[in-house]
Amino acid sequence: MSLRRASCIRLSLIHSLFETELAGSIAFSSPKLASSSAQQPLLSLRNFPLIPRAAAAAFSTSSCLPRAAEVTQEYLNSSSARPSAETDDGLPAVLVRLEKISGPYKIEHQPVFAVVEVGGTQYKVTPDDVIITEKLDGVDVSDKIQLQRVLLLGTAAETVIGRPYVPDATVTAVVEEQFLDGKVIIFHKRRRKNSRRTKGHRQPLTTLRILSVEGIETNSASGDDSTAASEAAAA
Repeated sequence: MSLRRASCIRLSLIHSLFETELAGSIAFSSPKLASSSAQQPLLSLRNFPLIPRAAAAAFSTSSCLPRAAEVTQEYLNSSSARPSAETDDGLPAVLVRLEKISGPYKIEHQPVFAVVEVGGTQYKVTPDDVIITEKLDGVDVSDKIQLQRVLLLGTAAETVIGRPYVPDATVTAVVEEQFLDGKVIIFHKRRRKNSRRTKGHRQPLTTLRILSVEGIETNSASGDDSTAASEAAAA
C-alpha cells in the first residue's frame, strides 16, 4: 500500500471517528438511544498505525481537491471572467479593448481636452498626446483601447465635470509600447546586525497615444475661426 493511499485512508477514518462521536453525543440526549449507543464501541485512533512524519509531510490534501488548472479553466469559461463595461461596484471599467491596428492611424484635431483616470493616476489629455502609465494588463502593442473613467471634459465654450465620472464619455487610445523603466537600486541595512541587502527593480510601464475624445460636442467652426484669428494676430 502506498503512502498516499494510507494517508487518505487515515484521513477518512478520522472523519468517520468525528462523525461517530458527534452522533453519539446527540444520541445520548435520548434515553432510548443512549442504551443502544452505549453498546456500540466508538472508533479509536489507537486501532490504526501512525503515519511516519516524513510521509505525513510529503502528503498533501490538495490531492482530494479539484486541480487548480481545472478550477482556472472553469472560471475562464464562466461569464464572471469575461470583460464588461462595468465593474462589480457599478463603476465603469478602466478600459475596453476594441481592436488591433495593423497600419498607420489618423488622428483628427479636436479642440477638446479630458481628464482621464488610468492606473490610479489622473491625466489631462488631448488628441495626439502621449502618456506613460503603469502597465495595463490584457493589452498588447498596437491594440486600440477605450478608456472609460473620464473625470472631466472641456472645450473653449463648455466644461463637464463628472460625479465622479462623466456618463457616456470615453477616450480612445492606442498602445504604442510596453517597456521597463530604469533600474532603481534598493539598499537595506540593519544596524549592528551585519545585515546588508542590495536589489534592483524595474517598473513595467505602458505608452498610450490619445486618438480621440468623445462625450462632449465640439464646434469645429468656432475652433477654426479662433485659430485663424490667432494666426492673423501673430502675423
